[in-house]
Amino acid sequence: MLDYEIKPIDILYHSFDNYSQDPIKVLLEYEKVRGKSLRDGKVYLFLDELQKIKDWQTYTKTIYDNYQNIKIIISGSSLRQSKKESLAGRILEFFVSPLSFKEYLFFSNKKNLLNVAIDDLLVTEYNIYLFKQYPDLAIDTNIDSKKYVGELIKKIIFEDSEKFIENVDKELLHKILNVILRSPGQIIEYTDLAKDFGSDRKIISTYIDFLINSSLVRKIYNFSNNPRKIEMRARKIYPFCTTLIKYVDENPDLSKVVETDVAFQTNSEFFWTDRNEEIDFILSSNKRIAFEVKYKNTLENKEIKTFNSQNVIKLKLTKKYLVVKENAKINFEDKNIITLPYYVLW
Repeated sequence: MLDYEIKPIDILYHSFDNYSQDPIKVLLEYEKVRGKSLRDGKVYLFLDELQKIKDWQTYTKTIYDNYQNIKIIISGSSLRQSKKESLAGRILEFFVSPLSFKEYLFFSNKKNLLNVAIDDLLVTEYNIYLFKQYPDLAIDTNIDSKKYVGELIKKIIFEDSEKFIENVDKELLHKILNVILRSPGQIIEYTDLAKDFGSDRKIISTYIDFLINSSLVRKIYNFSNNPRKIEMRARKIYPFCTTLIKYVDENPDLSKVVETDVAFQTNSEFFWTDRNEEIDFILSSNKRIAFEVKYKNTLENKEIKTFNSQNVIKLKLTKKYLVVKENAKINFEDKNIITLPYYVLW
């Protein structure tokens, strides 16, 4: 903003993370510091974690309706959970995801690697990136990933959850997350999970929805050519990104890490399974691009058997990708299947 010659005095950043002040009082205090009316000239408000203030939507609407010259930017880790009906027509939403590999290289001051051919150095950096997908971790190499995501997770579960789920059982919520982080990509039946934890299916569904909206996990549906069947089928649940796995496992299974990363990098909506056949990811119902993860040293014809089955042919896939380990030995030939090392999907 300063590059556009906007004066620093016309920009306010305020975090409500640890301070629950009345937003209007914050605005009036800022007006005193600014030294002139907030209606005078263009003003930019950056309000972080505003959703922690009760009736934050009403405060935002009041500022918006009474100060046409003020541009309001609200950020927060739990904003996706919050109701925004009163702001309809006044708000544009942007979801800020954990870092892509390109963004990670910029934050870690290694963007020069974008201009080199893929080599051992780039692959090594990608493996580091898999557990450094948050800006703080990319910027400061001294921050421990496990400790960082631990603090993030505990804040969301043990502090934020009670603001969005009435009478929340925080320990149960924590246990559900741990199950998902320890076994990425498992097929989750809410009824079975409820039995395992001595809970109710509706509660399990509510808790998983909270974890999804908090960007701790992602849900992937079982694909069907019949849209009505999709919601009825079991889902796969993954950690939202690979860095989160560090919370439960200091040395995780790399095959599961890579599978989780493919979910993150492609943002796939579906997987597909039918009896003993399965495809890990299908991009969307419109873009029927499939990804199968095979993190092995050697790949034989049996690894692509599902891709060529009659049931899969009926899915009318437009492209088929096999995501493989670095330097994997490929012992098959199929011009319709493209092999990709896991570190090039970004």
